[in-house]
Amino acid sequence: MKTTVKNKNSFTTILTIDVPWDSLKSNYEQEFNRIKANTKSPFPGSRKGKFYGKPAMDWFNNTVVPSIEAEFAQNSINQYYQQGLEEKKIIPINQGKVINVKFKSGENLKFDIEFEVKPEFKLPNYEKKFKITATKYIQSDQDLNDTLKDLQNRFSTMKEVKKGAEADHFLFVDLQEIENGVPVIGKKIEKQHIRLGFGAFKGPALESLIGIKANEKRQVSIEIENKKMNYEVFVHKVEYQEIPKLDDNFAKTVDPSVKDFKELENNINKNIAKNFENEHFKSINSSIIDYFINKTKIEPPDSMIQNYLDHMIENNKAQQPNLTAEQEKQMRADELNNAIFNIKWYLIKEKIINNQKININKEDLDNRKNELIKQDPANEKNIEKFLKIPENQQRFFDDMLSEKLFIHLREFSIVKVDEKKSDELRKEQGVSHG
Repeated sequence: MKTTVKNKNSFTTILTIDVPWDSLKSNYEQEFNRIKANTKSPFPGSRKGKFYGKPAMDWFNNTVVPSIEAEFAQNSINQYYQQGLEEKKIIPINQGKVINVKFKSGENLKFDIEFEVKPEFKLPNYEKKFKITATKYIQSDQDLNDTLKDLQNRFSTMKEVKKGAEADHFLFVDLQEIENGVPVIGKKIEKQHIRLGFGAFKGPALESLIGIKANEKRQVSIEIENKKMNYEVFVHKVEYQEIPKLDDNFAKTVDPSVKDFKELENNINKNIAKNFENEHFKSINSSIIDYFINKTKIEPPDSMIQNYLDHMIENNKAQQPNLTAEQEKQMRADELNNAIFNIKWYLIKEKIINNQKININKEDLDNRKNELIKQDPANEKNIEKFLKIPENQQRFFDDMLSEKLFIHLREFSIVKVDEKKSDELRKEQGVSHG
């Protein structure tokens, strides 16, 4: 068998295989005789395997033999394709597509098959050091204040109001859309919480509802996406949020292990600092990825891109079962660049891991599991149960492998730190205070 390889591009390969007749003859004749013995011509008085006279013989040679040859060639292709792959030590990443087949009895079987492989590419010489920029946010007093406010909200209690609603109070309501004073059928929203003075219930809408009590109705106009809507509001309950004081009792409610409020503040500040440090490492890792993407000439295979998009669509369909074909098409277009970026990084990452022989062994996995249990001993059984699920084990393994990879790459990075106050982060996230 003669096998030749032609690269159409960096990831598409055409394998041409030429199998000599001598290698095929025995199997072909066996198949030929089997089919012939079970074939009967359409002429009167014919029997299976017997073709008397020129018409019957012509019919067999012109109709049955080409069919035998085509079927034999098709059945043989996979066998010799696999042999060709083994001979050339090629691993396809998608199903091969036969683009040309030639075979007749007494002649060689020749075929071309096209498939994709992971592209060959050269990594940048990163071990000679490379420069990147990474953001680092500097902690401010506002971070502590925000966290304490969040904790106050989480540990607050709701108290019923009898006198009538005021700004900042919470209403538990039914909202019936009305038009010209008449309820619109099918436009009723039941048992919703609204907060007076927030969202759509500010300004005139707030004024309309000031003083309302449980079991009362009022009409209100609100603006939603620049459109004025009229509703009849029925109030089930009026409540206010009782915020706990920031004192030692509050501290022990939040964390029974602390002695006083000062210790709670210290612990919060440590956690904030740790979170910012983790975000800084994420920024470094992100800049490392950008460096390799920008410095590596690589074409991601079409099949890998499509598989990525297919997987993304399937995940979206699980959340949106009524996804239309047009929406799916738009999602594919919107996510194409993201798919290309992620496939490139996947291939680059895989090559570095293989080149550097980075691996995670059982001891690494056990140590990490024990760390998690030590951090949260009350959940030991849940952690053990979680890590017995194969999908979770794989995710755990992949995360640790990536962690080791970035530890290796950070050794060669020269990081210019772009320090920013955490207030800038809040502005970027659209968070305001005061």
